[in-house]
Amino acid sequence: MKKYVFRTIKILCLLVAVVLTAGILQENILCHADHNRQRIKGFYDEQDESLDVVYLGASEVYSDIAPGYAYDHSGVTSYLFATQSNSILNYKSQLKNILAKQKPKLIVIELNGAVYGDEKEDTKEANLRNYSDNVPLDAIKLEWMAENVKENQPEYLFPIMKYHGLWSDFPANMKYQKTVFQDKLRGYSYLKGILNETTIFKSTQRSMNPYLQKSADSKKPLTELEEKGLRDLLSYCKEQKLDNVIFARFPHIVVMRTFERFERSNTVGDIVAEYGYDYLNFERDFAETGLDENKDFYNLDHLNVYGQKKFTAYITDILKDRYSLSPSNVSGNLKSEWDECADYYDAYYRYSDSLIKSGDRRELSEDCELIDTLKEYIK
Repeated sequence: MKKYVFRTIKILCLLVAVVLTAGILQENILCHADHNRQRIKGFYDEQDESLDVVYLGASEVYSDIAPGYAYDHSGVTSYLFATQSNSILNYKSQLKNILAKQKPKLIVIELNGAVYGDEKEDTKEANLRNYSDNVPLDAIKLEWMAENVKENQPEYLFPIMKYHGLWSDFPANMKYQKTVFQDKLRGYSYLKGILNETTIFKSTQRSMNPYLQKSADSKKPLTELEEKGLRDLLSYCKEQKLDNVIFARFPHIVVMRTFERFERSNTVGDIVAEYGYDYLNFERDFAETGLDENKDFYNLDHLNVYGQKKFTAYITDILKDRYSLSPSNVSGNLKSEWDECADYYDAYYRYSDSLIKSGDRRELSEDCELIDTLKEYIK
């Protein structure tokens, strides 16, 4: 009898060891490590209920907003819960992730994910995984999977099944894994996940921005999936009686090729209004932002650091003036954290400015190598 008991214990211990080993590999080595992972993992490092504002959306969020500067400008603490090419199918679950960790005074949801006009883009695996691979396996993720994943569900439950062949990328993929580890040890990230490129974009196509206010009635329908995802998000907000949610369209340089996205964003505004929420259309009202098309972008869709700094101040002032946003009275360790974040953004801005002026075009995302460079700028 004892022999069978010991054998059972050994088998259980072996199973536990296998599960633990797989978990460690999945979390630290056999995973897709990039700026999306660093940004989402960094959100979970933030002190609970410490953020005044959380921005939700796609790449417009992490290129256009600088939390360190928002704090320096107005004392407002914020974070960028955003993933590359974010699908509207992710938004409702991402909002739930935010509310499970934070109780922000305002949540600003940038709705680029609802205007792609392409169901292949809405359901593209990478656009779903940029989010799902980096959040905890909990009830929120399981509900998201049930609603949006029709094939290969085990690979979404256990991403190691998808990335088990990444041994060949080791240790090249460790830059972001090291960053995630350092952020976790510190308890916060310095830049809150921003990403930018060091260039000034000069469009060769005619800009339609001066005429967009006159085109407010020009509309195109969303895809069936986009409208469903948007209405699911809005219905959830209404059901939960969320009165601290604001929807937005961030600035772009609109050209003839991208005008249909502008028309879909007008449709988005109508749908948002149906549910009684505000929709701040900074694309249509571009002139009011004070942005310069010839200096403040690094491509048609994203602001460079010059535009980022301007727009961060502009939207933060709007949130204060229109929505009575007041900064929390941070003190102690939390104040030290945010003072440090402001210093790092100042260094990020100065470093970006120097690269732009020297003609050195780079993508600058928050990784450990960049942080080491910024430390020298702070000194």
